[in-house]
Amino acid sequence: MLKKYTKFLDGLESVEKAFLMVTAAIMVIVIVYQVVLRYVFSASNAWSEELARYLFIYDVFIAAAIALRRGSHLQVDVFLNLLKPRAKCIYTIVVTILGILFLCVLFVYSISLCQITAANMTPGLQVSMAVPYACIPLGAFLMILTSIEVIGKNVEKLKSGEEMTNE
Repeated sequence: MLKKYTKFLDGLESVEKAFLMVTAAIMVIVIVYQVVLRYVFSASNAWSEELARYLFIYDVFIAAAIALRRGSHLQVDVFLNLLKPRAKCIYTIVVTILGILFLCVLFVYSISLCQITAANMTPGLQVSMAVPYACIPLGAFLMILTSIEVIGKNVEKLKSGEEMTNE
């Protein structure tokens, strides 16, 4: 079951990476356009800076899900490194469950935020404010999915008695 779920997340991560590559390229193009417009032609527009900002925010939330899956989030691991491998695994499960609880609350409240702000328009792009705010429930959902895999892999390690190393 976990192998199928991991395979599903591998496919989802490929889509996320493709999205990140496309949005990063768009951000570079839009920012270069804004710089040329501002410094060469002494003009500016609001939509280019706004688009780059919103794309960057989406990228942060989507990349956070990938980082969570890989265990690449910044953390203070002094306490974690003091634990034995089995305790470290249990600790990771507990902390990840707490993280899922937080992400569920974040997801619910961010859906409400999107609904509340749907009628407001962004100043430059003239799209609903729900569009930029939608990155929050999207990111929370993706992080919940990857957290489930993290828990599953750690439970599998505990059940199999697999040798766990302190990394």
